[in-house]
Order: sequence, then C-alpha cells, then structure tokens
Amino acid sequence: MENAEKEQILSEIVSTQSLPDCEAVDALWVALTNAVSLMKSASASERDSKGMSALVENFSDEEIKRLLNDGSVDSLVFLDPPLETVLADPDEKPDEDSTMRAIGEIRSSREADPRKALINLGEILKRIRNKRAHGFKTESGPRDKEILSPTRKILYLLCMLAISKLS
Repeated sequence: MENAEKEQILSEIVSTQSLPDCEAVDALWVALTNAVSLMKSASASERDSKGMSALVENFSDEEIKRLLNDGSVDSLVFLDPPLETVLADPDEKPDEDSTMRAIGEIRSSREADPRKALINLGEILKRIRNKRAHGFKTESGPRDKEILSPTRKILYLLCMLAISKLS
C-alpha cells in the first residue's frame, strides 16, 4: 500500500513540470505534505505543525546542506526588496518577529546548524504557499515569478529528497 502511495506522490511531483509556477507550488506543497504523512503517521494538525521537523529527521546533514546551498534558497533569502515585505499585507508592518527571524536563521545557520536552517526555510515556504493560495498582495508579474520560481524549485528538491527516504 505504501509503495502505491509513494508512486502516486512521485507521479504528482512529475506532473508539476508542465504547470505554471503558481500551480506547481500548490501541487508540490501537497505532494510534500503527503510524503511527510507516509514517513510518520500523524494527524493532519500534527503534520502541519511538526511536518518540517519530522521531515528533517529523515535527512542527513550533508543532504540538508546541499539543499540549503542551492541557488534557489539564496534567491529567496536575499531578495531586494526583502521577502518579508511581500509576506505582509500592504496595511501592516512586515512580520519582523517571524519572517525576518526565519530568514536570518537560514542565512546564519546553514553550515553551523543546517537542521535549524531547514526548519526555518520550511516556515518561509509555508508562508509563501499560503500567500500564493490566498493571493499575493503584490501585482501579478515579475515579482511573483521572482518568488514563486525559486519556491517551486526548493519544494521540488524537498519532495524528491522526501520520496527517496520512503521505503
């Protein structure tokens, strides 16, 4: 049964190649959460709150560092203007307590504590996915692509790594 589920998730991942970035981000997020649920049997709320932690437990430090050193991660954490300005509504201040902190952790912890950095990257990916699902608060166009394209690649890499860990 698990092997059939793994094949289904892999098929969903592969099918995202023909989708635009905005649709692929959603589909890859679903595939990643499905892979996490196969790794560790948990309720939906537990998967949501502990999913990245459970996922990180299955990866080696070398695998995590390789993922964190992909250029797509830099594309997100070194955006100008900064990503946190996009992840906030126009009428509110940037979510400095969480988004800026998470980005800072990714930047500073890649080598020293890659697991912590990946968990923070997961938080950022979730926020991007949620903003995408509810509509970015910016104009459609290059800025969205500038965010969604690297997000898509990171989610794809995470999905493939997660699938490789399933039996």
